Amino acid sequence: MSAIIDEIIDSLKKGQGKRVTDLVKMALEEGISAQSILEDGFLAGMGQIAEKFRREEVGVPEILSVTRALDKGVQSLRSYTGSSNSKEVGTVVLGTVKGDMHDIGKNLVKMMMESKNIHVVDLGVDVSPRRFVDEAIASRAQIVCMSGILSKSGEDMRAVVEAFEDRGIRNRVYFMVGGYFLDEQQARKIGADCYTEDACACAERAYQYLMKKGRRKRYQ
Repeated sequence: MSAIIDEIIDSLKKGQGKRVTDLVKMALEEGISAQSILEDGFLAGMGQIAEKFRREEVGVPEILSVTRALDKGVQSLRSYTGSSNSKEVGTVVLGTVKGDMHDIGKNLVKMMMESKNIHVVDLGVDVSPRRFVDEAIASRAQIVCMSGILSKSGEDMRAVVEAFEDRGIRNRVYFMVGGYFLDEQQARKIGADCYTEDACACAERAYQYLMKKGRRKRYQ
């Protein structure tokens, strides 16, 4: 791996946003691809931080610092690559379910989806079922992606699916879920259409779905 990529990871973990943006420019000038910066740098660094957070080796202040550095890095990468001008392939409503304040996984998913020119409506954390429904209708989203790492997150995700069923629009949306306590079997119980283990797989699955079946459907 490139020494600059290693530096990006190190600076990201330290929350050094300005240094991250400088390193992004240096990496591109050396011919390192934007995808490599994204996956080998940003994603790898955030993955390491997420693991430390799960082991309670870092706290919320450190996570916030890293997240701010990541945002600056992603914005810098976009400014040089011009990816924001590319045609969007579809819309995803993304959020962490009610009661869950964790957003590392969600932010990684957002970053990877946007790298594939997917428009992401980020609802943040602690999102109610009603807000998922309202935002999906407002944005005419083809996909609703839910994250949660609490033991009860599966129940809260099921409540979101039921909210769409109650509105009669369940078949208008492709549901994707991910989280620490989830697996394929749990996803089926939730009523989701797709479970993925990590941000890369989630973004790729969403992209494939949108390219094949992602035409905008009419909401009532």
